[in-house]
Amino acid sequence: MKRILSRRQALCEAATGFGGMALSSIIALENRALAASLPTYNLAPKKPHFAPKAKNVIFIYVGGGPSTIDMFDPKPILRQFNGKPAPFEIKGRALNGSQEIMSSPWEFTRCGESGREISNLLPHFQKVVDKVSFVRSMRTDRIDHSTAQFTFVTGRGFTGFPAIGSWVSYALGTENANLPAYIALGEGASIGVRAHSSAWLPPVYSGTAMRGDEKAPIYNIKRPESMSADEQTRLLRMVNELNREQKASHPLDQDLEARIANYELAARMQLEALRVANLSDESEATRKLYGVEEQGSGEFGKHCLMARRLVESGVRFVQVYGGGGWDTHSNIGGQLPGLCHRIDQGMSALLADLEARGMMKDTLVVWSGEFGRLPTIEARVNAPGRDHNPYGFSMWMAGAGVKRGFDYGLTDELGYAALPEFALGHADIHATVQNLLGIDYSKNTFFYEGRDESLVGVTPARVVKEVLS
Repeated sequence: MKRILSRRQALCEAATGFGGMALSSIIALENRALAASLPTYNLAPKKPHFAPKAKNVIFIYVGGGPSTIDMFDPKPILRQFNGKPAPFEIKGRALNGSQEIMSSPWEFTRCGESGREISNLLPHFQKVVDKVSFVRSMRTDRIDHSTAQFTFVTGRGFTGFPAIGSWVSYALGTENANLPAYIALGEGASIGVRAHSSAWLPPVYSGTAMRGDEKAPIYNIKRPESMSADEQTRLLRMVNELNREQKASHPLDQDLEARIANYELAARMQLEALRVANLSDESEATRKLYGVEEQGSGEFGKHCLMARRLVESGVRFVQVYGGGGWDTHSNIGGQLPGLCHRIDQGMSALLADLEARGMMKDTLVVWSGEFGRLPTIEARVNAPGRDHNPYGFSMWMAGAGVKRGFDYGLTDELGYAALPEFALGHADIHATVQNLLGIDYSKNTFFYEGRDESLVGVTPARVVKEVLS
């Protein structure tokens, strides 16, 4: 029996459906139109909201809870109570935790014109302490490492939010198209790479991991010896053409767009990243200043020197990790000297070097952990340590827009809790860092899951104007 098709049926069924083809064409056109109307996410330099005091940030992040009462916040009354019960309740993570006070096993020395007391564990830092402002009244609402690290680095006490460096690079871009806007040097955060992740911000703003290996500072950055420069150029040209074809078919795919941008950046970085990591062009005096050959501290010193070279090259935000081991629940007397030795020379040299080169006027240096340690012992053992203290700890800032030799805030006489009238949290520091970069923290937002998100979020925050010059 002969089947007669109507015109509509013929259009629908022929060649898998002209209607479907038309629909696909219309959708593709709409996607391209929508993609053209969306914001472009790249690392091009952007204007700040207002005149900045700082252009770059070096964030020294000491994950693990450094004991700031043993480093630069001495409490003399602890000696009076050493080995005795605390005069008021000290709350740790465990119920009915130890109440036995432990004074600092180390001596402190009054240093510089400011006369602030710094532990003899930090002899290099003692020489540069006049350059920094201490915030001595930090606190956090998280008592465990991972949640506290997420809080301090991303503004939330759980995973899945962008790090502070990602927010800064999103707001300002970079001054060097041949290097990422945000670089992370070393390791040390228990939350791993999530401490410098862009999360749901476009991937182009994620932190790029870098290390102090002069031959391969970034994994897979160096051209294989078996491939000539001409072969690599032709390969990259072919890959780029394929990427562009795929991008035309998927104009809304931000991950694809970021991969393409990263491939292109990687090609440009082959020379620039290797140049920054090659410290041989630094003077012998500079290498000695940072102690890059010193046992136990050379790697961190190298990272600090690389951080200076990176911001000198236009990188917007450099995150330097202070390494692991700071979680001194036991044997703090045996562990803390080596930990302080690891970071002391490098971070102190960084401050001295930045000032000598006139870079302190443009560079903000921030030093902090996620919390501190309690003034009590954690348990009665032969080599006791200190438990986590989220109630009161210290951090410091130096450089562009920050007062020199200034102290803000105070903890109680035992160094246990920040006095309420001075207490600051992570959101206040996030607001202050952005302010120094010319960013209004309330306007640096990204639309995500139906709302304008920011680094600070709904947490009350203020710019800590007391420490600003």
